[in-house]
Amino acid sequence: MIRSTAISSLYFFVIAYTALQTWLLPITYQIDIYSLFFSVMITATLLFSLVNMQKVKYNPDVYKYLMAGFLFLFIATLTDTLDEIFVQPWLLGALFEDIGQLIGFILVTYGISKWIAQNNANTTKLKKLSETDELTQLSTRTHFNYQLTNLLVSPRIETFSILLINIDNFKLTNERYSQAAGDIVLKRLANKLIDCVRKTDTVARWGGEEFIILLNNSNDEIAKQVAEMIREKTELLCVEYNHDIINITVSIGAVTYKNELKSSDLINDAEQCLSKAKQQGKNKVHVRMNTQDS
Repeated sequence: MIRSTAISSLYFFVIAYTALQTWLLPITYQIDIYSLFFSVMITATLLFSLVNMQKVKYNPDVYKYLMAGFLFLFIATLTDTLDEIFVQPWLLGALFEDIGQLIGFILVTYGISKWIAQNNANTTKLKKLSETDELTQLSTRTHFNYQLTNLLVSPRIETFSILLINIDNFKLTNERYSQAAGDIVLKRLANKLIDCVRKTDTVARWGGEEFIILLNNSNDEIAKQVAEMIREKTELLCVEYNHDIINITVSIGAVTYKNELKSSDLINDAEQCLSKAKQQGKNKVHVRMNTQDS
């Protein structure tokens, strides 16, 4: 309803403005059809832009500048079009055509620059959301897989290790203390994992109560040392919730890359190692170096 009213007002303005010039101003001695045609086309294009500007109304900061800018440009081109037909006074052309175009271009340029800035900010925000787990602020599973794939297709692949970490009996923790307590446990463990690795390594939330670490420039011995350090420090981790102390342990499966493998094969090997660590009684580390030939 609002859009129909705005469009009707715009059409009424065009008719009234044209009728006013028809009534007050004499017709020019010789009409340049060529110039008139292109002036009409430009005016019609701006009119079309104004009519469709309602689609940008969801963004009021941009909408008000674009709407005002295109309105000034439309009035300027409409004046220029009518100037091809009527003998307009110099002041009318200066005010509605020259100054109108200047103001219109300034407003449209500013509105577009504001729109671009907002889109860039939204793109950055979406990129961060896709790469960062909201709860733990670690890398997401998707971002981890992206980094792992890029590492495997690199022309010079350094040996690296993958640690797959699972919180033992995490379901019981949620049932006993609540999901809110479980979220605190996940965040505290995430911070502990970051403290246990280098800045060049990647720590990600794999899903639920599972985490995954990419150790750059590593081997099976380093992977075992880091995994054991994480296991031992997790045993000492005390999470306080509603005057209760929550203690947790983790099981870890580790695989070291050596030969030409797909990322899915590495993850599967790490999952098998994690499964064996669980079978050994939990709170264990199981390491296996991949020896598959390239």
